[in-house]
Amino acid sequence: MEVTVTTQQHTTDPFYNGAKEIKEAYMRLYGFDYQKACCSKNDFDFKKLD
Repeated sequence: MEVTVTTQQHTTDPFYNGAKEIKEAYMRLYGFDYQKACCSKNDFDFKKLD
């Protein structure tokens, strides 16, 4: 599964605010609950898009 998110602040780490945007994107696209699955930053690969 892959999502593209836009963060509210310019940052290199999309997990800086508790992964709010990531949680919302996975729920909206896949119905996947990030918190119930006990996911952490280490479970994901991410890259910054310019």
